[in-house]
Order: sequence, then structure tokens, then C-alpha cells
Amino acid sequence: MKIMNVPHLNIQSQHAQIGLQQHQPEMSIKQRGADLRIDQELVGTLRISTTASRLYIDQSEAFADADLKGPLRRGKEWGTKGKQSVLEYIAKTARDGERLKKIENGTNVLSELARESGQLKVKEAHFTMVPKDIFRVRFDYVPSDVRISVDWPDPQIEVRRNDPDIRIPKWQSKVYLQQKNWIAFSVEGSTISKQL
Repeated sequence: MKIMNVPHLNIQSQHAQIGLQQHQPEMSIKQRGADLRIDQELVGTLRISTTASRLYIDQSEAFADADLKGPLRRGKEWGTKGKQSVLEYIAKTARDGERLKKIENGTNVLSELARESGQLKVKEAHFTMVPKDIFRVRFDYVPSDVRISVDWPDPQIEVRRNDPDIRIPKWQSKVYLQQKNWIAFSVEGSTISKQL
């Protein structure tokens, strides 16, 4: 029987490792607010016009109740009363004439006419208020008219926009060899034993 140790080759290796380093700074955006400018003249024109209010009071009917009348009104009333009296007198005369036409019938017309004409009129007394009521005085009111007009200049508005300040720094990547590759060979069992 033969025992033989054959040498064999042992190989050990290590793969290379690459490292990656990255630097990513933040992006920044800044922007100033817009510049706003407003100009306006504060000298305007304000116009206010008014008409005077008017109050009319008509007391003529109240004064008439107290027999305080103007000459035109009194003349008109007397003319109306005179016309009425004339018409009444004409009517009475016509009636009396008709009665006198029938005197031949034996009626005592003359004594009746004398008695009617000689009778005194009965005086009547009345209680009344002066003025008769509150509506005898008339009021007419015209309110004042107010007109307002404003001449105000328009404002001038100017807006200036400011551009944004954008900063984008470079991103950097660094590649490096983190571990080198290597290979090692070794022979084991370098002796051969023979036994016969």
C-alpha cells in the first residue's frame, strides 16, 4: 500500500472595494419683497351747494274766521252777498206781485204783506271757535337740497419687482479605493511520502 500526499495549491483573494463620498449642500432662494410706491396729491376739491329750505304758512282761513279779511276777499264776499240779496229781493217781489194779483178774490193780502214786512228778524246767537279747527292753518314745507361733488385725483401706483437670488452650490462626489484587491497563493503538502 502506498500513501501519497500530493501538494495542492491554495489561492486566497480579496476583491477591491470602492468608496463613494458625496457632498450635497442645500440650495437657497432669497427674494426681497417688491418695492411699492404710491403717490397721490392730497389736494382735492370738495363742493357743497345747498338751497335754502322754505316754509309757507297760510293763515288766511284762520284770520277769516276772526273776520280779519283782506280788501279783495271782503269785496268778493260783499259782491256775492249783494248778488244773493238782489236775487232774493226779485224773488220776493215776484211772489208779492203774484199775491197782489189775487186781491180781487177778497183776500186781505195788503195787511198780510204789511205784517210780514214789519216783523223784526229774530237774532240768533251761535258759539264758535276761532279758528274753527286746526286745519284752517296750512303749512307747506320745501326742504333744502344739498349737492356734494368731490374732485379727488387718482393715486399713482408703481410696483418694482425684485428678482430672486437663487444659489445652487455644486454637488461633489469623490470616488476612492476603500480596499485594494489582492491574491495570495500558497502550496500545501509539499512533501510526498512513499511507503512500499
